[in-house]
Amino acid sequence: MSVQSLARDVRDFLDGRVRSKDLDIPWWAPLLSAAGLIAMVTVAVLQREMAGAMVLAGLVITVPSLSIFFIPNTGEWLKHHMWVVDLVPTLAGSAWLMSQPPTGFWPQHDFAPAVLVPLTLEMVVREGFRTGTLYAIASAVVMGVFATDTPSGIGVHFLLLFVGWILGLLILAQMRALRAERLAREQEHSRATEAERTRIAREIHDLVGHSLSITLLHLTAARRSVAEGDDPDEAVSALTEAETVGRRAMAEIRRTIGALSTSGAGTAPLPGAADVVRLVEESRSAGQTITFSSSGDLSRIDAGVGLGIYRILQESLANAIRHAPGAPVSVSLAVTDGVRLSVQNPLVGSRRGAGASTGEGSGLAGMAARAEQLRGRLSAGAEESIWKVDLVIPPHCLVRKALA
Repeated sequence: MSVQSLARDVRDFLDGRVRSKDLDIPWWAPLLSAAGLIAMVTVAVLQREMAGAMVLAGLVITVPSLSIFFIPNTGEWLKHHMWVVDLVPTLAGSAWLMSQPPTGFWPQHDFAPAVLVPLTLEMVVREGFRTGTLYAIASAVVMGVFATDTPSGIGVHFLLLFVGWILGLLILAQMRALRAERLAREQEHSRATEAERTRIAREIHDLVGHSLSITLLHLTAARRSVAEGDDPDEAVSALTEAETVGRRAMAEIRRTIGALSTSGAGTAPLPGAADVVRLVEESRSAGQTITFSSSGDLSRIDAGVGLGIYRILQESLANAIRHAPGAPVSVSLAVTDGVRLSVQNPLVGSRRGAGASTGEGSGLAGMAARAEQLRGRLSAGAEESIWKVDLVIPPHCLVRKALA
């Protein structure tokens, strides 16, 4: 095994253990902390006599602390209460070390109290403010009772302990901020994904609903021609129109999905305001009586606004064909400072007109959502014996200014 492969395995292992303990710290952080602790404990042990006892004291400190990242998560409680493994042993081992005065090299600078500094920092980061602060207080008590250093030396160790506690709080705050940012980013991604799914579903719903309504009208006309023994050419013509509408719908579905996907470059443009005339003619070819009027320059309408207008008109015509077949429909599109689309058809029988049946489909909800996206105002409902759909888009940045 190469050195690079071994280093990668160690990194992956430590990273996995850090994530399993629900810690948002880099993989090298526990490695650096462990190296610092081992170095301080080693120096403190070497400063003392009774080598065997002091080595045991050092192991009492280091083994429980280092084993934290090797103990498997046997439950959610242990993952959030790892202090039960190393709190008492590390304090007891540190007290044992400090109870023996340094007589070896550099005795005027005892390293035993300093062992509690990285342990306190790690406890704050791992267990949070409350447990980390309690550990810092307990460390200060152990240091004050068992340390044999000079008063000035003990004062320095108290200061280092305070610095370790502060650094732990800073790392803890940063870790929590990163966690909150990650959560917010995940939530935003979920909202964006859901919005994109809704948008695609709305596009397909509007397109398929209109095309099926037109196709069914042609198929109904063909069936009646065959059943009543009329001219076969009429039935063939109706079936041909149904086939044409179906093929056009399939092409538009492919075009819509291509444009909505991330790889939609190079696809044909989606329909806009200029395509409403073709939409009206397509509905007329199915036998629906439609009067259409437009005023103003349709080229001023932005592509996004034009697509929304097209889809709202498409849904309105499909609903009119479905709920009021054969009834005359009036469509007007006016471009002035803003845009206004109006669709009207008489109510037929017990039907409530285009989309009036409550609880059926999502046509009105889809149209309202599109209008809201365009920052427009949509009203749809029955007035006396007329079903009216009225869309008003005020002048804003989505409407192109007239060319000079």
